[in-house]
Amino acid sequence: MTDDLAVDTSDEAEAPSPRRTFLGLGAGLAASAVLARAAEAQRPTRRADIGTLTDRLGQRLEWRSTELRLLRRISMGVTAATADRVRNIGFTRFLEEQLDPASIDDSACQQRISTNYPQFAYSQATLLAKDSVFWQEVASPVMRSIVERACFSERLLEQRMIEFWSDHFNIQLSAPRVVDYRDVIMANALGKFGDLVRASMRSPAMLIYLDQVWSTKYGVNENYARELLELHTVGWDGGYTQQDVHDFARVLTGWTIDNQRRFTYNAGYHDFGAKRVMGQVFPARTEAGGTAGMDEAINFAEYLIHHPATARFICTKLLRWFIRPDPTAAQISAAVAAFTSTDGDIKAVLRAILTESNLASAPAKLKRPFHYYASIVRATGATIDPWTDWTTWEGVVGHHWDNAHAPLTWATPDGFPDRAEYWAGLMVNRWNAATSILYNWGVPGRYPRFTPAPFMATATPTAVINEINRRMFAGEMTMALRTELQSTFGSATTLSSSHVQNAVHLAACSPDFQYY
Repeated sequence: MTDDLAVDTSDEAEAPSPRRTFLGLGAGLAASAVLARAAEAQRPTRRADIGTLTDRLGQRLEWRSTELRLLRRISMGVTAATADRVRNIGFTRFLEEQLDPASIDDSACQQRISTNYPQFAYSQATLLAKDSVFWQEVASPVMRSIVERACFSERLLEQRMIEFWSDHFNIQLSAPRVVDYRDVIMANALGKFGDLVRASMRSPAMLIYLDQVWSTKYGVNENYARELLELHTVGWDGGYTQQDVHDFARVLTGWTIDNQRRFTYNAGYHDFGAKRVMGQVFPARTEAGGTAGMDEAINFAEYLIHHPATARFICTKLLRWFIRPDPTAAQISAAVAAFTSTDGDIKAVLRAILTESNLASAPAKLKRPFHYYASIVRATGATIDPWTDWTTWEGVVGHHWDNAHAPLTWATPDGFPDRAEYWAGLMVNRWNAATSILYNWGVPGRYPRFTPAPFMATATPTAVINEINRRMFAGEMTMALRTELQSTFGSATTLSSSHVQNAVHLAACSPDFQYY
């Protein structure tokens, strides 16, 4: 497997042409899609194989600037302006700026979303009234607003954290999920981890999605209790048993919603019998009304939030998200120390993770389709015009359906995978999306629009390649890609807009641009 995926860079090997390298890396990634269907037990082997490929690609990419490495990891895509910004103010100041999103003027993006997609701001009551037409009138504009925020927001790190927590506390798209995404995930993305858990526990979307609303003393449903342990806090190896899951489900009885789909606690549904969860004892109590019994779940949630296994689970997952699939013990320890000493402050944890030394040794990561799409729009300056005919899923949202990464559509509670081998088989779909954007296929408004004019102030091959390098690669284009682009121009000394369009398209489809 490793030999099939990897590009041979040894001195003894025949040096591949740039085109062979370009196609070889793409084919290697496509071949790895076969592994995405294999049993989960094989995951360590698959990760090692993909790691070999990405390590070799990282050597080819030669990303020397830690400032630009930071930009790539905390954004949805490099732009010339953001690259200039991080170079001008430096690594630490840029990171601190992004850790304080309220200090960043994002009014243009906010105005864009509020004007074009009022559905995103619908109240719980309005969404309830729209329930019967949710998929016709609300779902697509909400999904498109999420895509466009990723493409145009200046609050780069906040968007990456919203994406991370949306998968961590995954709920499949529904009317209540719109409120959850806005009021739980977005509101707490850079706050305290405990606040995320507390808000999620009171989220009608979560309680409906994981069947908690049907769990009562008359019939316990374990789904939410299990995922709150396994996926949200201590992790699958966090030291709990099946009996713990069952008793935790009993602790949670009474947590439900009312007929307006608002969170409520119903003591009449609560199991007041004796329970024991992960060593925490809940003695039998006399049945009562009001909020009697609600304190059991509140207290146990605090136990989980502050459990050492939770700190390790969350920090390891964040390291995999930002740094590498196999974080070192030292990296994990540093992040856990920050988590523990600050009561789960997400900003403090990110400071411990996003260090110059960690980023300097981080292997290249394959962009997930959502990330790749946004990075094309951001780097090329493509525009997306307003669209109001939501009777079709074509266009911006359709591209994401085609790439199996439409926002909020992952069906199971584990969230979209953050593994290269899962996404590698969709290379043709990715290239198709790039082609649609950069060749202006489809109806204006429904699809992005690209103009090559900004890339050709001086329409010579060298000048155009330099501009592609500046806008799309922050000045760190590989010599292999530069040579490949030069070869597409042949002997031409001046270039037409179609020449430039082709070159930008090739750059966007290159292995160099697939990674960050």
